[in-house]
Amino acid sequence: DLERTDRTQPALFSVEYALAKLLESRGVRPTALAGHSIGEYAAAAFAGVFDLPSAVKVVSMRARLMNSAPRGVMVAVPLSPADVAPFLSGDVDIATVNEPGGCVVAGTQDAIDDFSDRLEDEGIVARRVRTSHAFHSRLMDGVIPEFTGFLSRITLNEPRIPMLSNVTGTWMSASEATNPATWARQIRATVRFADEVGALLENPARVLVEVGPGGTLTSAAARHP
Repeated sequence: DLERTDRTQPALFSVEYALAKLLESRGVRPTALAGHSIGEYAAAAFAGVFDLPSAVKVVSMRARLMNSAPRGVMVAVPLSPADVAPFLSGDVDIATVNEPGGCVVAGTQDAIDDFSDRLEDEGIVARRVRTSHAFHSRLMDGVIPEFTGFLSRITLNEPRIPMLSNVTGTWMSASEATNPATWARQIRATVRFADEVGALLENPARVLVEVGPGGTLTSAAARHP
């Protein structure tokens, strides 16, 4: 569900984009798109924000830069962002909110150990996520300038299909989609997937289809109130 290495990100992108195109070839055409972390790049390529050759270059550079950042740890916590807030210190971040009652927290090994100990004192278990780095946390700050510069040399287009944003949790505007800073910030900002699901389900007639190698996001969506 989350990126693990510099090789995994391009592989996830390839599978997701290919499956989306396969569904399209069989007549399944989306009216809205939402991606999770690297999946947002597959969604953006499908929507035409990036042409495919550019998307491949961007995803490869993103993976290389994120993998070059300081190593860290991510843990899944069965608490809402509001409930987890009292346990946070100044050196850990909420990396993802996949559902209203659960989130992933990221930071250095020492910071996460201290955070997990505070939870354990209250009988709450933080489950280690299998990642090599603390994605979507302050440990990514150092690579943002280089990624912004790289993205500034890529042509970005307005999406042909409405997209939601990991960064804001709501609909992505044309100006956001075509701003390199949006995509650079995305590797650092909290992934607000639960908010995106909420926005999608404001239309009760929508059918959600997960396009990827697993069912993690389907499960998160099924638990959305």
